[in-house]
Amino acid sequence: MLDVLIQRLETVSRYAVWAGGAMLFFAAFMVTGDVLVRATTGRSMGGSDEISGYLLAISTSWAFAHTLLNRVNVRVDALYLLFGRSLQAALDVLGLLVLTAFGLAVTWRAIGVFVYSASYWAKSITPMQTPLAIPQFFWVLGLLLFSASLIVVLLRSVIALAQRDAATIGRLAGARTLREEVEEELHISDSRAEPGRGDSRAGPGRSDG
Repeated sequence: MLDVLIQRLETVSRYAVWAGGAMLFFAAFMVTGDVLVRATTGRSMGGSDEISGYLLAISTSWAFAHTLLNRVNVRVDALYLLFGRSLQAALDVLGLLVLTAFGLAVTWRAIGVFVYSASYWAKSITPMQTPLAIPQFFWVLGLLLFSASLIVVLLRSVIALAQRDAATIGRLAGARTLREEVEEELHISDSRAEPGRGDSRAGPGRSDG
């Protein structure tokens, strides 16, 4: 059941990270447009810096779950790689436990900030007077998805540790190996080249004359 739930969370996190990427592109175009308008007319559209800040915070929180589930976070593994697989598995679970505690604490505080802003209908101290509860709501959504992913992955890893299933722990919470990195890059390269396959201009039985 937990494995199925992890797959569902991975699907949701993939859509979330795509949406976050779209937000960053939108913010970049908006800031660029503001700079061009300011350079040509001497006036500013206004609000681009504020909106881009909100989008950056939201897109960042929406990427946390995807980073966790795909193990693409930065890890210092100089000593880790020297240990045996059993010790690596125990350290993976310990690291995941600490990260879960931290993630839940951050999420709890973020919920408190959102509830406070919504209760008093707090607004930004900018000309836009943005109701802070609106961007904070979407920011908290990303943190909730991250916290849910942490809890599910931690539970599955603890079960695997009790079963002495180091391979499963490595797949869920271990540092990515060089081989995994290479295989992913090859997979991405193959996916990009796939649409061009079969489109040969001089295949068998074909003549340009």
